[in-house]
Amino acid sequence: MLQSPATVLSAVPVRPLVVVFAVLATWVAVRRLIGVGPVSALRRRLLLGVPWGTLLTIAGVLAVYLFVQGAYWHADLLVTPFRTWSYFYPLGMLAGPFTHGSLGHVTGNLLGTLVYGTVVEYAWSHYPQQRGASSFGSLRTNPLARILVVPVVMVAVGVFTGVFALGPIVGFSGVVFALAGFALVTRPYLFLGALLGSRVIDLVYTALRSPEPTVGGSVQYVTPGWANIAIQGHAIGLLAGVFLGTALLWARSERPGPDRVFFATLVFAVVQGLWAVYIPVGGGRFTLFRWLGTALVLLLAVLVSAATLYTDRRAFPDFDGGWPSAAGFALVVALAALCLASVPANGAALDPGDLPEDGLEVRDYVVTYQEDVPNAYVDSMPLPPTARGNITESGVVVASADREIWTVAVSRSRLDLQGDATVVVGGLGWRETVAVDRRSWSVPGNDSVYSVSLAGEGGQARTVYTSEPSTMDGRVAGRNLTLRPVGNGFEIAVGRNGSTLDRGPVPANLSSRKIGGLTFERNRSRLYAAGNGTRVVVARAGN
Repeated sequence: MLQSPATVLSAVPVRPLVVVFAVLATWVAVRRLIGVGPVSALRRRLLLGVPWGTLLTIAGVLAVYLFVQGAYWHADLLVTPFRTWSYFYPLGMLAGPFTHGSLGHVTGNLLGTLVYGTVVEYAWSHYPQQRGASSFGSLRTNPLARILVVPVVMVAVGVFTGVFALGPIVGFSGVVFALAGFALVTRPYLFLGALLGSRVIDLVYTALRSPEPTVGGSVQYVTPGWANIAIQGHAIGLLAGVFLGTALLWARSERPGPDRVFFATLVFAVVQGLWAVYIPVGGGRFTLFRWLGTALVLLLAVLVSAATLYTDRRAFPDFDGGWPSAAGFALVVALAALCLASVPANGAALDPGDLPEDGLEVRDYVVTYQEDVPNAYVDSMPLPPTARGNITESGVVVASADREIWTVAVSRSRLDLQGDATVVVGGLGWRETVAVDRRSWSVPGNDSVYSVSLAGEGGQARTVYTSEPSTMDGRVAGRNLTLRPVGNGFEIAVGRNGSTLDRGPVPANLSSRKIGGLTFERNRSRLYAAGNGTRVVVARAGN
């Protein structure tokens, strides 16, 4: 029997092959048009034309994602214990910059590392740039040693950004921004080409991974994109890269065009969202200071471009160097201020008494659900009492006194929308998944009633939170109806004139029960009450 063309297309991965063919054809066409391939140009400065140091770094970060965080074996990543929580929790400070929160997170950072790292290695060069120097004349000029310098410096910058990151940060983006800062001051035009090239690579990757998606509108819980940007960590990474790049320029007596550096800095800062200056105000809400961020981005571009004019003078800025020296000094002050601002927060230590008392214990962790409680992590920081008390949280709380962790792993809004979730806790060499389940009934004219239960691996579900009762707006056969969560289920109370006539559990699906002279019937998500010839919907089941 002959198959239709549509069946054949669905059985063979034609669409990704089209993308691969287009990339290869473009590569051949570009080589014919230019005459000299990009690899030929790279070979003049890189061993075999390959950025080996960048690739070694990518392999290391990918190994952490796959094997330390468990992406190779599990669908849910282990993230919480690897964030930069506190100086009293060294594992987080050291591991945070090299771990990630999702596949998209690690993919984006590794793509940035590949693109900008290649420019950095090209500027650094595997071969000595001094005239008359031999490649194997000393350890300093040995290509293999110069290759190893790249991952060593990237790891050092990663630890630096982790130590001075503000709050529990995770991700290699601080190093990516340092690579970008180094590249934009040493090779600004090549950097801009790499920035545009990264967008092309991202398009090709997306086309291969999802060649023909069909999407539509959906209701989901979404945090503003700018609220997911660790702007302080990105800024210190960028400035660290700028200083390393200007140090290389000074050592080689090179000076890039300030107009090129200005344009490269401005474009990168705008595209990468360095204008997103924001603060959390609690309850999953954030305030964005776009006006301030815009002014800072423009000032940053001016200062960086001006500071590169000083690379043919003394090694350190001074007040006798005029405008370039003042710009360099301002950048030094900015980097120091950004780093010092994180010290009080990262030096905080949780009080064991701040941990939730009622919850599911998983080794040194406590997992529970709470609403409108003070953020114990923020309260441990040296802030004014008024500032600490204004930040309250609601959702699934994960806490550990040994690790200085207190965080809302799943917000109340997200759990309300989804109904269930999973939370992964653990450490080096172990992990455990906690299942979270929210069950609710909406009551006409009043608030919903709900309960939240938790279950560890192989354990029984246990209710850790129940909402207040809710009374229906209106009467059925002259009776008031109140729903309340009780234990692992829900209870109906039937009353009249302020007194309770009877109470009983909500009937199971497709069954009925008499309570207080009324007959209650449940049909899937609807709960009916009947009495004196009246039958109405009195509640609807939610998530």
